[in-house]
Amino acid sequence: MEYQFMESTTMKFTVEILVAVGLVLAFIRPKWLLYFLVFSLLEPSRFLSLGNYVILGTVNVKYYEITISLIYFSALWNQKRSIKDCVPVSLVVFIFFALISLWRGNSIYGEAAFNQFRTFYSMGMCLVIPLLFKETKELRPLLIFFFIMTVIMGSIEFLGVMGVNKINQFAMSGNRYTSMLSASQGAMLAMPYIYVLSTFRYINKNRIMVLLGGVYCFALSVMTGSRGVLLGLIGGTAGLILLMPIRKKVTITITIVLLGLSSFVFAKTFYIERYGMTLGERFSNIISTHEGTARWRLDAWRQMLDDIKEKPLLGSPFGTSSVFNVYGGNREEHAPHNEYLKIARYTGLIGFGAFIWFLVGIFFSGFKKLRKLGENKEYYELAAFIMCFLFHVITATFTQAFTTMDRSPIVWALAGIITLYTLTNTKKSSEKKTIQKYA
Repeated sequence: MEYQFMESTTMKFTVEILVAVGLVLAFIRPKWLLYFLVFSLLEPSRFLSLGNYVILGTVNVKYYEITISLIYFSALWNQKRSIKDCVPVSLVVFIFFALISLWRGNSIYGEAAFNQFRTFYSMGMCLVIPLLFKETKELRPLLIFFFIMTVIMGSIEFLGVMGVNKINQFAMSGNRYTSMLSASQGAMLAMPYIYVLSTFRYINKNRIMVLLGGVYCFALSVMTGSRGVLLGLIGGTAGLILLMPIRKKVTITITIVLLGLSSFVFAKTFYIERYGMTLGERFSNIISTHEGTARWRLDAWRQMLDDIKEKPLLGSPFGTSSVFNVYGGNREEHAPHNEYLKIARYTGLIGFGAFIWFLVGIFFSGFKKLRKLGENKEYYELAAFIMCFLFHVITATFTQAFTTMDRSPIVWALAGIITLYTLTNTKKSSEKKTIQKYA
């Protein structure tokens, strides 16, 4: 007991020191906070992101929320452009209805209502990027850091799954990973693959290493066994192919066929302990409505739809629990693993409509910018970011992508990157001139 108390006191002191350092960085090196956020979200123990810090005696604040709060402050203090240029009307409308739901739930459910509302806190990351960065080229060091950290941390977790190290003993949730190799969290691994697939022709340094890293991230994302991730990979890759010229379409198609065949051979023998089956068996049940988690989701979604029908205008207030009967007669109370139904349930169809309006607006502005760019390096970069965001939009149908604690900051940062591209003045140039420039 005494040891636990000392450990808790030491950790609290450490967090307070880090917050003090973070405040200093918010004034003098605000972008460094983004590097720390990426590291904390990817490191396998999840301790720097999902650990708790108690304030006001009873309120537990996640470490990642402290980091994001410092980032928000730094973005406002060091903003490169006007806030009104970065905030779409649709987002304001959605937040307004979310606050109404919070106000309604607070009088009934108190802290439970606030805890459900706070899962949307990471949405501010879509504003941070265009506020902190003036030009898109300033993002590249951060992107390289994300790529390297994804490969390193993914490798550490993979070695843990294979039994080479004991990293899973130090994970926040015991023996089950909560980060990249835990089912749908494999979505984090898919982004380097999509980016490399889109921009490879413009990569001049360490091309082979970058290519191998992209393929490796693809393999790790498939190894998660998440069918939502698999569908996201298919959707994101297909969308990317549509945005490519004929010559690149053929190259990408051949690449995907080779990766698919290799994955098929590997999947037949790779055993996933948490599902009790091989990867091949897991994906062979992708459309089965009677298999474990698929059956569970259908039951949860039906209950959510019934809840929405009961209160369609403003929805059920935050704090309201969703109890549903699952296959076999058991009753459960969990998140529905469908962000769209979740948002519609808590903010009503009006709030849900504003949220969809917000998502569509991101894609619309992104595609509009692509048409202005022509075929150059910026075109392929933006196409990669749009498809990465589309990837998460697809997986949000089957799991939590917009509100999950250790993934949503990255998802909303992608939306911010797309916004940054749309706000940056880039002259249209031909492919020939661009190749000469980056040769």
